[in-house]
Amino acid sequence: MIDLVFIFNGYRQVSLGTYETGDEAVRALKEHVMVNSAITNPTYQKSMSDNQIRIDYGARDCYYLIKEEEQYA
Repeated sequence: MIDLVFIFNGYRQVSLGTYETGDEAVRALKEHVMVNSAITNPTYQKSMSDNQIRIDYGARDCYYLIKEEEQYA
């Protein structure tokens, strides 16, 4: 499972849902940017570390995290 989180103002977090695949999470991310951002032509930049991906699309204090849920046995 993949968690999608929107971070704004550098630290406030809003969960945007849990998805089965990364492709579903990316589609939801792009839809969220289209509906909620004033940026008409966003450019996305990706950086990866451990089990999460940070995606910047404009201002550096607002970004998305795609995190893989930890699986417990």
